Amino acid sequence: MLDSPRPRPPKRGSGAVNWISPALGFVGIGSYLATTIVGLTLIGRWLDGRFDTAPLLTMVFLALGLLVGLIGAYRQLQVVLEQSRQQGRKDRG
Repeated sequence: MLDSPRPRPPKRGSGAVNWISPALGFVGIGSYLATTIVGLTLIGRWLDGRFDTAPLLTMVFLALGLLVGLIGAYRQLQVVLEQSRQQGRKDRG
């Protein structure tokens, strides 16, 4: 008999976790990026006030936060995408 063109229902125990997992990974990436940029900028601002160096350390730590945040976000994105690909292969096969 011919197979139905409708997608198969998810297997028991694999429900919502399949689609929530990548979404939570992306939320985590955004949180990490924002935290590193804002956190290091605030540290730079505090150090500027402590050493009276006006915007110098704020700018240095802002650049450092951007660099660290983007590198970390890129690494986390690679992990999330690989997990998503593996889940897609597992669901299909």
